[in-house]
Amino acid sequence: MDFFQKLPKIELHAHLNGSLSNSTLSELHVLKYGKEPATERDESFYKITAGQNLTLKECFQKFKYAHDLTDQPETLAYATRAVIRDFAVDNVIYLELRTTPKATYHMTKTQYLTTVLETIRQAQKDYPTVTVKLLPSIDRSKGLQEATENVSLVLEMHQLYPDIIKGMDLSGAPYGTKFSDFATILERAKVRGLKMALHCGEFPDDDEVWEMFQFGTDRIGHGTFIGGSNLKFAKTNRIPFECCLTSNVKCSTVKSYEDHHFKKLWKAKHEVCICTDDFGVFDTSLSDELRICSETYGLSTQDILQLQENTIEYTFASEAEKQQLTKLFDLFKNTLKDN
Repeated sequence: MDFFQKLPKIELHAHLNGSLSNSTLSELHVLKYGKEPATERDESFYKITAGQNLTLKECFQKFKYAHDLTDQPETLAYATRAVIRDFAVDNVIYLELRTTPKATYHMTKTQYLTTVLETIRQAQKDYPTVTVKLLPSIDRSKGLQEATENVSLVLEMHQLYPDIIKGMDLSGAPYGTKFSDFATILERAKVRGLKMALHCGEFPDDDEVWEMFQFGTDRIGHGTFIGGSNLKFAKTNRIPFECCLTSNVKCSTVKSYEDHHFKKLWKAKHEVCICTDDFGVFDTSLSDELRICSETYGLSTQDILQLQENTIEYTFASEAEKQQLTKLFDLFKNTLKDN
């Protein structure tokens, strides 16, 4: 585990509210509610944040707690800073965070997004070892009007934070929606130079995957059910897969680590990277995910190092930032030679 911890790492698929650790959730609970007498609801909360093995239902309950605890600027800023800190402690040197702008009783969508962006900007000074970008999300389950509002807001904020907002994400429960309904909305962001990291192939629908490919996604979120001609297209066009091992196993979209599609992607030399998705919800870290990857699929330390170096090209970073990331990996490789 020492190697995986010391290894410089790149995280490209991490949702803000899903990346709140148990300790951060507890701190947020105190920050928002104070140390009030425990209610029945609180007893459930403390069980879930006690570090026990959780059922899938309990894992998703953590999302509800996270959203409740980050519904005001003070707690949202605290949460964003804590997530960046935790990735920095895990020696992540480049991070692309995702979150959907939300209007709550305590803040508007503009306040939500501004709070996250300002916290990222400040965190860059406090945690200079990690470069942080933001991919604002569209939650497709919320409908077209919400998506239209969010894209307009993102384009407005992109003018103020062009160094932080580098792309957009399409996520959320896909059932009952069609990607084609969102394509025109996302095109507005695409023509403004924002990259696309779409949740793609999370359920069996070859036609939707092909629509996303024709639209032009820059990366594939999960890609669990992509096969046949679509898989060949992804390889030919070098579209990277963001593979989230523990997330997929715990959500039962794959049966086990051994059955995860990363295995075939790696063997077939597809563009692929390892990500956490929601490290707080699923109680993992990028170091843990890379260790699992190595142990399950027989990747050597050199393979893991190459996997991470390859990921530099999949980032939405500037060319200068990519060069800096490459230098950091070169320095790490030199330390391995010295030892």
